[in-house]
Order: sequence, then C-alpha cells, then structure tokens
Amino acid sequence: MTRFYKSLWVIVLAIFALSCKDDEPLPLPIVDFSIDPPVVEVGVPVMFDNLSTNASRYEWDFGDGQDPITDISPSVTFTSAGTVTVTLTAFTEDGQSVEASKEVTVRERVLTGIFVNVFPETNGGEGWDPDTVGVDTAADIVVQLFPENSTDPNDAFVAGIFANIDQGPFGLNVDPAVQRIVLTDEDWLFFLLDFDGEDPATATNDDFITISGVRFNPIQVATFKSDDGTTGFVSVQVVDQSTNDVLDIDLGFRLE
Repeated sequence: MTRFYKSLWVIVLAIFALSCKDDEPLPLPIVDFSIDPPVVEVGVPVMFDNLSTNASRYEWDFGDGQDPITDISPSVTFTSAGTVTVTLTAFTEDGQSVEASKEVTVRERVLTGIFVNVFPETNGGEGWDPDTVGVDTAADIVVQLFPENSTDPNDAFVAGIFANIDQGPFGLNVDPAVQRIVLTDEDWLFFLLDFDGEDPATATNDDFITISGVRFNPIQVATFKSDDGTTGFVSVQVVDQSTNDVLDIDLGFRLE
C-alpha cells in the first residue's frame, strides 16, 4: 500500500510539472520584412517579404486605407503617391503579438523627355508640310501627349518641332519645374500632327493633320530603369498593318 501511494504521488508531481510547463508563454516573435523593389511607385506591384520568426499568423497594415492583409508575404500595388507607414504584426499561438513598422515613400513617374525614334514620313502620300505655308514662323511637327480621360489642360504636353526637319529621330526635353506631367496608370494618347497654317495663334482644326498616333498605358508598357531605380524610360511601338508605317517613341521619366 505504501508503495502504491508513493507511485501515485510521483504521478501527481509529474502532472503538476507538465501543467506548469504548458502555462509558460511561447517565445515572442522576431518581426522584420523587406521590400522589393526598394523604390516603390504608383501602379507597380511591390513584394513585402516577411522575414519574421516564432509566429503562427500575421497581419499587414499598409497605411493607405485598404483593409489589413493576412498573407505571409503579400504583393501590393499603391494607387497614390506619398509616404505611408507599413506595419507588420506577428502573433503567436498563445495570443502574444509583436509589431514592426517602416515608412515607405510611394513615388510617381514624372515626364522628363519625349524621344521619337521612328515615325511615318508621309501623310496620305504627301510629305510633311508639303506646301511649306508658314514654315518660317510655325512648327512643321506638333507633338501631343495627354491622358485620354483628363479635362485638365495642365495634364497635357504639347510642343512643336520647327521647319526644315528631316524625318529622322528627334527628342524633346521636358522640365518638370516648368510643367510637371505625371505619367498616371491609365490610357494616354500620343499624336504627331503636321501644321500647315500660317499662324498658330489663329490656327483652326483644318490647319492640323494627324500623321500618326497611339494609345497606351505608360505604367504598363515596357519599362527600363537605371540601376538605382529612380530614373528610366518607357518604350512604345506600334505598326500600322495597312501601311507598315512604324511609330517608335520613348518617354523618359524620374520618380519623385
């Protein structure tokens, strides 16, 4: 009987020890994350790579009004520029939590140049500005670039290339300090027009003839960036299947 009570006491002590061990809190999470690409911009997906340990679930708050995300390593696309605070909260099985936050600057593409590499040389069989009316005072080639659905004239870029230009490549620098054109994530229109009037100040629609044009999204087309990711250009190419005319343009930008 004495031996039975001793054995029972050993079992009680073992159960007590195990119950005490179960009450001990789990190790706290170590929370960290990285961002790829490190330069974040509007309209371009960014991967938030979760580097945390000792956690069973996660919650992300991206500081831009969208609902929290519980994916381990989510991909997120920001829709507006500015600085946001991204917070990752890691939870353990027993309800403990630790969070880590980082400020993220979301930038936007600002136009710095238009480069026309290839463009049609004829307009209905006629060359550019064939009658040479007003070529001493007005541009032969007028360049237009603007968002398709915008009604704000400040969103549009218009410039002229003056007379006696051949049909080779040409470029236009755009100074954001003078006119800040933000390349937004939507459809844009680009046109090359031939101006045949005498005075742009009194020009009518009949004085402009569209030579070529294209609709494109400047965020979704092919993009090439510098090593630090803060500057680059987008490439737009279109071929007229009926005439085989080619329009090939690049839009330079910087992220700010």
